[in-house]
Amino acid sequence: MGEGAGVGYSVNLPLQPFTDDAVYLPAFEAVVPPLLRAFAPDVTGNPARHRLASDRPAHPPGALPSRASVAPVGRILEMSPRVVALGGGGYDLVNVARAWTAAWAALNGMTLPDPLPATMHHELRSRGLKTLTLSDPPAELPGDARHWAEDYAARQVRIIQEQIFPLHGL
Repeated sequence: MGEGAGVGYSVNLPLQPFTDDAVYLPAFEAVVPPLLRAFAPDVTGNPARHRLASDRPAHPPGALPSRASVAPVGRILEMSPRVVALGGGGYDLVNVARAWTAAWAALNGMTLPDPLPATMHHELRSRGLKTLTLSDPPAELPGDARHWAEDYAARQVRIIQEQIFPLHGL
């Protein structure tokens, strides 16, 4: 939550392993836009930590499909007067390149086609890429993983709304 004069300005939204688009994006929307409006920053730093589900060793716990890691980029751009894009995350360079291509497109207000150009397939396969699309396919979640992830995310959002939102008049 932060300390001293910074109380309420350090906000972390922890999520469960196997969190996917269906869980992450609503949690993001419930927390980040209201806080950004309340903070009214002059500039927002976007770490753009893109860990794709197909990015080893991130798979599967802690990984997000590329749609979930890129969608917030556009939302932050809508709400911030200036954005500093910073890199981070990823273990496999080919996957990092896919994620950063999608993030760069979002930063520039572009939507790219999901299939990667056929002219690149041979080179990408030779570098170990199995997913020849910009985004990862939806993950198959084990057992009750989505339910657990949804419940956990809902609890975390509720805690932030109860403990941090009131500090900002929300």
